Amino acid sequence: MRRRILFAKLGRFSYTNDEIEIQIRKNFPDHTIIPVDTKQYLASKRWMMLRGLLSEFATFGPGVFRNRGDAHAFLLRTGYMFQSLTQEIREGYASQAAEFDLTVQTQGLFNGSLPGVPAMIYTDYTYLNALSVLNPDPHMFRAKSFMALEASLYQQAGAIAVSGSHVERSLVDDYGCAPSQVKTVHIGTNVEIVPLAADPDRYNRKHVLFVGVEWERKGGPTLVDAFQRIAASHPDARLTIIGCSPNVSGPGIKLLGRVPRENMVTHFASASVFCTPSLVEPLGIAAVEASLYRLPVIATRIDGFRETVTDGETGILVPPGDAPAVAAALDRLFRAPAEAARMGQSGFDRNHRRFNWDEVGSRLRSMAEQISPRLRARAISATSAKEESRVVLSSTPRTP
Repeated sequence: MRRRILFAKLGRFSYTNDEIEIQIRKNFPDHTIIPVDTKQYLASKRWMMLRGLLSEFATFGPGVFRNRGDAHAFLLRTGYMFQSLTQEIREGYASQAAEFDLTVQTQGLFNGSLPGVPAMIYTDYTYLNALSVLNPDPHMFRAKSFMALEASLYQQAGAIAVSGSHVERSLVDDYGCAPSQVKTVHIGTNVEIVPLAADPDRYNRKHVLFVGVEWERKGGPTLVDAFQRIAASHPDARLTIIGCSPNVSGPGIKLLGRVPRENMVTHFASASVFCTPSLVEPLGIAAVEASLYRLPVIATRIDGFRETVTDGETGILVPPGDAPAVAAALDRLFRAPAEAARMGQSGFDRNHRRFNWDEVGSRLRSMAEQISPRLRARAISATSAKEESRVVLSSTPRTP
């Protein structure tokens, strides 16, 4: 019987879960991968959702229901929901634990481990790191039960792979995880790198691109404010907003809403500047994707961008919520298209190999082999077999 690996996830996680599963299958081809999507449990068990909503109301109060995004986010940060999703996985697979060599889960919203099986987590976020940002939502501090369960999950994991070094620091400093337990493996991008035809006028067009689903968190209002501030001096400037449909309008502003991933190439390739003035950002992968299309990036001086945007080199970092600073950055790049082109090229040179899913998969495999004796033994056996084959081939006499 083929040995198995359990991969527990919740939804698509901005396509990250799809890519992680591909990498697990690619790096462990002699294992059967068992994907478990806890989002399906939520969809199929209405009583769990109802009790979860009641728990959310009791924990955070009615304020979290002011919009759909907050209601969903806070639902998943209740102790009830954490324990319920954990129980569903245990009931389905704990009795088969002896057949598994590893469990992998993304994010820390439930415990996807099985008794006696080495467990690895991949995440771009910790709750306590989110609480450390400027002006966090006060409701977040009420999640005492969830925070205790999340801390226990991280402390008991065999290995934790993270997308950025600020998450690594949080796990060590805020959760007491051992430094040897946590490693930054980065993240891959969700766009295909395609050759771009030379376009010397591209950076003269003053075309600003914003991509984000969560308008408020991504700093959309700050960007619109900044764009309107420079309208008089740059009446030919344009702003394209993709991923959401906020209630904004004005000269030069175009809303496209959700756009299929395969169609994003056109929008990245036609823009002059990418602007994402987020208030909170786990890593800022959209900034990396923009850099792959040689766009200079205007972003905020927060942890999520420190590894993806180098101020003055690949883009411009500004304080969060500072519309005048964003306006000044836009004005600077509009007036200096050669500098915009230089930053875009520097971003491409810096990021196109660093944020690569195959590289992430290789790092995850190495971490998994360190905590799983069976995976480590298989890796050693495979290496020995290759070496023996090489020796045999090199010592076989050639036929004259």
